[in-house]
Amino acid sequence: MTASPPLHIITRVPIPAALDPSAVLQALQAYEPLIKGNPYLHRFEQRPVDINEIASDQFFREDGSKLQAFVVVDRVPIVPGLGSWATKEVSIPCVFQCFEHGVRVRAHAQAGVVVRSSYEVRRRGEVQGGPELLLGPGDEGDYELVEVADVSCNALVKPFVKSRFVAGHLELLQKIVDSVGEAAGTQVGAAENWQ
Repeated sequence: MTASPPLHIITRVPIPAALDPSAVLQALQAYEPLIKGNPYLHRFEQRPVDINEIASDQFFREDGSKLQAFVVVDRVPIVPGLGSWATKEVSIPCVFQCFEHGVRVRAHAQAGVVVRSSYEVRRRGEVQGGPELLLGPGDEGDYELVEVADVSCNALVKPFVKSRFVAGHLELLQKIVDSVGEAAGTQVGAAENWQ
């Protein structure tokens, strides 16, 4: 039996013109805002980087710096809307690496799910593919926060993984932009501005 190809998922949110894109990049490269923005986060802790776990992974490249590892524990909803009893606790070892435009993250979830994501601050349209960037009135900045992810998993769980991933990671990107905007005193809440 051959392995199914990974899911290739591109998620993007605008960085409003009033918000400095370098502030979003700094938040990403601090790692913890990226972890704390996870809508399924239950808890996390830093762990030592094991060079053996990344040495043969071409995802981590020489243009990167500041390797850090964490264990992130998520509460993933199995049946949405039914509260905490309908969730599953998932422990996810992750490795982070900074690069010029953002952060690379490799995460090993349960059931053989491996996610390799880059979170990047880019000019609008620079990263091709994925959904079109929706802009709200007055928010037409020149930059966007883009996640480019490859998710390897068993074909049987792909529909579940994809639906949870897309919804959760769109929320994650928006939370990062919103929190940077709040710290800068800028109103960036997409949901309120795009009515």
